[in-house]
Amino acid sequence: MLLDLIQDRILFLEKASSWEEAIRKSSTPLLDQNFIEESYVEAMIDDILEFGSFIILTDGVAIPHSRPENGALKTGLSFLKLEQGVLFPNTEIPVHLIFTLCASDAEAQIITIMTLADIIGQEKTLSKLLQVTNKDEFIKIISGDPS
Repeated sequence: MLLDLIQDRILFLEKASSWEEAIRKSSTPLLDQNFIEESYVEAMIDDILEFGSFIILTDGVAIPHSRPENGALKTGLSFLKLEQGVLFPNTEIPVHLIFTLCASDAEAQIITIMTLADIIGQEKTLSKLLQVTNKDEFIKIISGDPS
């Protein structure tokens, strides 16, 4: 399921100038493929400014998202790996992995976050994701391929 949500929206960059730019860059495939409207990108940034860095799942990993009614057209994910991590507000550990989530309804959002939390919660998997350098490796890791 997760692979279907993310497969064509996987990015690798050296760096982003700020956490806002990282969210904008990670949102580009979702915008380009009509998963979200521009208003959704702004809502994700505004939510972090208002509520803090609630999107940090664990050290080095963020799941930016907003409410479905803020411009999510359908459920999807994008992935951005930053070689040089970015700091989000009131954090001290750089984020290198950004899973940008949009969901057409709250239930799909919760299920996707829980699925991601299960994957990221596995120390071995998280370690591999932090080292991943290309789309094929990423797909193997997310799909649970042990090779």
